[in-house]
Amino acid sequence: MQAERSWSEHFEWHLRQVPFQLLHMRELAESAVAAQDTAAVKVSGGSEQARLPYRVDPADDADLVYATMIIFGREVAEKVGGASPRPLRERMWRGRDEPQGLPLCTPSEAFELSTEIVTWLIACTHQIAHDGTLNDAPDDLIDLIRQMRGRYPRAEPKFKAYRPRPCPTCGERTIRPLWGPDGLAGAICDTCQRTWEKKPA
Repeated sequence: MQAERSWSEHFEWHLRQVPFQLLHMRELAESAVAAQDTAAVKVSGGSEQARLPYRVDPADDADLVYATMIIFGREVAEKVGGASPRPLRERMWRGRDEPQGLPLCTPSEAFELSTEIVTWLIACTHQIAHDGTLNDAPDDLIDLIRQMRGRYPRAEPKFKAYRPRPCPTCGERTIRPLWGPDGLAGAICDTCQRTWEKKPA
């Protein structure tokens, strides 16, 4: 029972990462600035090659994650029975035989579609844990999620508490405190890098 519980928690934790990961990957793919900064794949077919308007790798990998979730979700739906979420049946980019990835959608729509699938899969975790006919499919899905989290880490922005006053040198409101072993040691402007030491009391 304990092993099943820990596997279920492990499985659910990884599933909960998928919507945020897909959102991040699609945002990376659609970022025009990022596409221009990289040696983007070029399209040939005319006399000159042209850059693609998006980054191919995150888009392809997002499609891979979504298609894998769809295929896995369909297997689970066959075993469990009952109603499955609409994205498993309709909302996908279809290939000849099986799903190929996300439908034409924005990053936020990709988040919503995957959230619907993930919520349903989490509700089916108990059945998934006890169904031996799924073989390694759940673990393969977890491995893919971990691989994508490693390839496209979601960097959280670092919080900086800025002072409300503008910098006397550059005029920007990016002055933050500098802390030392004895408390406040001074301040620094993140824009122009000017520093001020704390005056002794």
